[in-house]
Amino acid sequence: MTSPVYGAQHGSPPVAGAGQGHANPSYIGVLGAVLVLVGSFLPWVKLSTEGLSETVKGNDGDGIITLVAAIAAIVLFGVGVAMRKAAVSAAGALPGLVALVFAVLNMVDKERLPTQQAEDKGADSDTIKEALQSLDLSNSYGIYIVLIGALVTVAGGVLAYLRGRG
Repeated sequence: MTSPVYGAQHGSPPVAGAGQGHANPSYIGVLGAVLVLVGSFLPWVKLSTEGLSETVKGNDGDGIITLVAAIAAIVLFGVGVAMRKAAVSAAGALPGLVALVFAVLNMVDKERLPTQQAEDKGADSDTIKEALQSLDLSNSYGIYIVLIGALVTVAGGVLAYLRGRG
């Protein structure tokens, strides 16, 4: 005799896919986290002046945090699906929120990442501020990929939670 599945009548066969209603949203969350992971290595800020330009990649600063958050989200979604636990999958939204916060911080403050990079190279804050004032700074495509990926990751976690409750 088979063991009963939650919601199944005693003696009836187990329901196919029982406990897996959150799987599809979890896969959506993984897709978003992969976008965050990839975007963490791409250019986040473009520095330009008089025809010259350079980019600063995310992993030169806060991209390390978004990278770790992406890996954590992928693990949580994967474990949630493997264990058939919607709550574990839903927890994948939390690292997605972390990535979202850092994406927004870096989009709003375009000087944040170049400042971190210059400080890592030993420059003092006055020199950095003076140098950045002479440059045009703009967001580059990598930060948009992280932002979109983080939003998708959070949505996947929320949907996994909602589907797992039902």
